[in-house]
Amino acid sequence: MPSSAPTPRAAPWWVARAESLLASKDVGTLELGALWELFERFSFVQDNVEPDLLLLDVRARPELQALWDALGVHARSVTEALDAAGDDVARELRAGGLSPAGFRERWEGLGFSEASGRASTAADDWLEGLLRISRITTGQDRPPSGQVNMASRAHRISDFLSLTSPGQHDTIYDLGCGNGKFAITVAASCSARVKGVEYGQSYVESARRTGERFALPNLEFIHADVRDVDLSDGTAFYLYFPFWGEVAHAVARMLGAAARARDITVYASGPRQDYGEHFLEQVSQGALCLAPGRQDFADVMVLRSAAFA
Repeated sequence: MPSSAPTPRAAPWWVARAESLLASKDVGTLELGALWELFERFSFVQDNVEPDLLLLDVRARPELQALWDALGVHARSVTEALDAAGDDVARELRAGGLSPAGFRERWEGLGFSEASGRASTAADDWLEGLLRISRITTGQDRPPSGQVNMASRAHRISDFLSLTSPGQHDTIYDLGCGNGKFAITVAASCSARVKGVEYGQSYVESARRTGERFALPNLEFIHADVRDVDLSDGTAFYLYFPFWGEVAHAVARMLGAAARARDITVYASGPRQDYGEHFLEQVSQGALCLAPGRQDFADVMVLRSAAFA
């Protein structure tokens, strides 16, 4: 009796994705946000194919080596185009050809509608492509009460700017700034002084490198435990759930003390339990007052100095 033919081996998961990416548009026709989306898609495939498994795939199907090599070539062309597009914007900012109002209009004008099939917006893709900052970044140098770095969404940054209307006499603190998306975007979008405070050294180093590319004179990053930082010049404070527990409690007390001395605004985003409750404690003690909530930002508490309300 003749033996049955061997069952063909299924194609590795990455093959269909690679073929789709290689069929994508000419990178020369794409703008910054679209280049970032494509860059992330290439990175996902390249970062998630283990070398040992790739070797097995190529041994089983030698023609896949050419596909993988072509993927690498195309990925490099996307990276080069992304760098060039970002450099154009950076040159405009450094030379003063792009004003804060113009920069803000450029990214806000792209819109905040979430793209189909991916948790991003055109404004986020443009900003993250410009800054080369991924949405979520893990790190090993955070304290026990710290969080992983979550880059602020563009809609949230726009909301903060609209609520606070910062000017040249203001100083904004981004407490737990991570890789710096919020701080850099706000510094480029207004004339206020912006200070990012971050405990994680690798995050601070990354934020500083990114910020230096744009040479923003109103931007500073501070590597420190937020509880050790002098916040006495701050007029607005932004917190995107950077910490919880005792750190959140200590920071809320610091901001409550500041609110008793001068007019400040606190924009705190995160869960009420073991985070928001510490800010609400300052409301109950009369230091801060809570502004009415808004449907689009249910997790955000906007708090202002009660004595100046």
